[in-house]
Amino acid sequence: MAVRLRVKFWLESESGRFLLGPGTLRLLLAVAEEGSLKAGAGRIGLSYRAAWERLRKAEAGLGFPLLERYSGGEGGGGSHLTPEALELVQRYRSFLQEAEGLLEDRFNKAFANWPLPDVSKK
Repeated sequence: MAVRLRVKFWLESESGRFLLGPGTLRLLLAVAEEGSLKAGAGRIGLSYRAAWERLRKAEAGLGFPLLERYSGGEGGGGSHLTPEALELVQRYRSFLQEAEGLLEDRFNKAFANWPLPDVSKK
C-alpha cells in the first residue's frame, strides 16, 4: 500500500478570519474563465447562492471586492476579477506551487523505502 501526502492551505487574518482557500480559488478561476459568477459556480458544482456566500465571506475578510459585476446588454451581465483579486490569485497560486513542491520533496525523503505494513492481510 502506498502512502501519499495531502495538504490544504488557506489564508486567514491574524484574528482568524477566513480570507482565501482552495475552494474560493477554484471559484475565482472559474469565474475568470466563464465570465460570470453563475457560470463559474455551475462549472465547479456550487449553487449561485453558495458562490455568493463564499465570495462575501472572503471579501469581508480581505476588505476589497473580488469581482467587478456588470449587467444588461445584448449578451447579458457578467463578472470579472478585480485587479486586487487577480494579484491575490497569482500570489496564492505561486505560493501553493512552491510550498507543495517543497513538501512533496520532504515527504519523499521522509517516507522513501518505508515498508508500510499491509493490514488487509490480517
